Order: sequence, then structure tokens, then C-alpha cells
Amino acid sequence: MPLHSLPMSEHVEAFREWVGSIREDVEILEAIINSEAIEKDARQFAAAALNYVVTRMDLVPDWEESIGVLDDVTVTRICTELASQRGLDEGLSDAKHIVAVGRLVNESKRIDEFLGDELAADLRKYVARLVDTSARGRGVATILENPEERAKLYEEVADDIRRMPAAPFEGPDTLTPKFKSYLQYKLTKYSDSRSCLW
Repeated sequence: MPLHSLPMSEHVEAFREWVGSIREDVEILEAIINSEAIEKDARQFAAAALNYVVTRMDLVPDWEESIGVLDDVTVTRICTELASQRGLDEGLSDAKHIVAVGRLVNESKRIDEFLGDELAADLRKYVARLVDTSARGRGVATILENPEERAKLYEEVADDIRRMPAAPFEGPDTLTPKFKSYLQYKLTKYSDSRSCLW
């Protein structure tokens, strides 16, 4: 069945699985960042994804049940897709990583079906700019070049994941418009200011 014809409940079930795999996904991103065999252009998107996870000014506040985590796992998938377009696949040698990256890239296709072409395109533009931003005073270049700062980031990500609120994704008819409303508002604000929200 094409993704555009899936009932909303099936999209929500997929998002529940994305949240369930967040620790595994973070491990893959860390492996990408750590690998000098992978092109820098690709590695920087992995760094940007983890930086986004720890920011306090993300698109949806973390305290929002379910959707406060959904923006993190969505950005993670778009960052992996963008990294894949910049030589990530050629630098992967571990079969486990190859499979995991393929999964994340495939899952990113659901974002367009869920959000619609226009909102998904705006989100992708926003995510593409994350490589030029900092979180907690730490930019992407610092993460790639400084092992101590990279280790701090990994600790902060692990701590944030431990403290993430529950994501039961109950009431998809309510959650879906709320998530989209947050994105539309924040991305319009971002577009108007031409600067990152954090």
C-alpha cells in the first residue's frame, strides 16, 4: 500500500517504533562521526543530528508528550538522508551500520507522506542548515575535530535520552495536527528571520 494512503494510525505506529530505536540510532550516528573513512560532509550531518537532540530550543518542546520526542527522531532521519547524499554510504564498511543507515534513509520517506510535500520541504531546508549552528556553545566543526567535546556531547545525548518523557502516541487525531502546527509556526518563524531557531 502506498504511504500516502496509509491511515494515520499506521504512521503513528511507525513513529512509536522510531522512538523505540533512538538509542540504536544514536549509536549509528556516533559511529559515523567517529569514522574518518567517511566524508566530512556526511559526518557533519550526523553531528548536527546529535546537537539537535540536546538543544533546548528545538522545533517542538521536549515536555510535549510524544510529539516532543517526534521532532528529534524526525530530524535524525533527515540528517541521515542528507549524509547519505554526501558520500556516507561509500565510507561505511560495517554491515550492521550499512543496514541501519539504509533503514533510517528509507524511514525518512514517510516524513513527506505524513507532513505533506510543502511542510516536509520546509523542514528539510531547516535541517540542512543545522550544520551551521551550535548547541550549548558547541558547533559541528568542534564536534568533528575535538574528541573531548565529542565525548561530552555523547554523554549529554545519553542523559537526554534517559530523561525523555514517555511517548505513548495516544490520540493520533489530536497529536498529528498539534505536531504539524508546531512545525508550521516554528519553520515560518525561521524562514522569516533567516536564522536558526537555536
